[in-house]
Amino acid sequence: MNISEIMTTTVSTITSDKSVSFAAEKMNAYSTDALVVVDHGELMGVVTSRQLRSTHPNRIVADAMNVLPIRISPEDDVWETHALLQEHDDELLLVMNEEELVGVVTREDVQLKVAEFIDPLTGLYRAPYIQYMGEKLLRKGKPFHMLFIDVNDFGKINKRYGHPFGDDVIRMFSAALSEWQSNGDTYLCRYAGDEFVLITTASDEWVKECMETIDKPTPINDVMVSAAVGHLDGFREPDFFDKPLREHIARASLLSTKAKMNKESMQL
Repeated sequence: MNISEIMTTTVSTITSDKSVSFAAEKMNAYSTDALVVVDHGELMGVVTSRQLRSTHPNRIVADAMNVLPIRISPEDDVWETHALLQEHDDELLLVMNEEELVGVVTREDVQLKVAEFIDPLTGLYRAPYIQYMGEKLLRKGKPFHMLFIDVNDFGKINKRYGHPFGDDVIRMFSAALSEWQSNGDTYLCRYAGDEFVLITTASDEWVKECMETIDKPTPINDVMVSAAVGHLDGFREPDFFDKPLREHIARASLLSTKAKMNKESMQL
């Protein structure tokens, strides 16, 4: 999902020489918490209501404004913009088509849209997120590893210990998986139920270590929990870019099932 789908093209502006009190009045009049500062057609920065509150009303906008606001493109995706906002405290982002201001988007706009795709139990993104990120990598011609992760015997865990305990297992397992997201282009989602999908462009060694960790039984509230992992290697898969992401997910899912069956046969 691109920023163009949530941005607004209506931009409220002010000049840098206006007083802080005038800027506050203009914000009230336009029911906005931020104004774009433009002098003689030149983009100067952004001023927010928070910045106005910390500046004396007799000062001018130039004294309060942020001269280095975040600039993004209409083609930037919402999820990466959300990640960018975690590192900055900007309330208003400028949407630029090269050097032309074409719209604005607020932090709240981004957060509300992202919230639609977050799983409430785990805090992870849901399936549409991994679909978007995977398709984006395919369009760019960037190969990746895909791990389809399926918690072993989750149905039995629910039946034996109850669904609230099962929810605890999913939450804690998700938290453990989340620790693997810090390596480069790595994306994770709760795909469905007790299934997760991880996409990464990391090295073979990193993927191997990740799989070994996930495969190893881990105690969660005194219950040993493990998962089967289906690994699809886009760096070695024939015709990888000729197939849709849906087919890759299906293949990784089948590999996960095969891994689970192999483990069960070894235990017999």
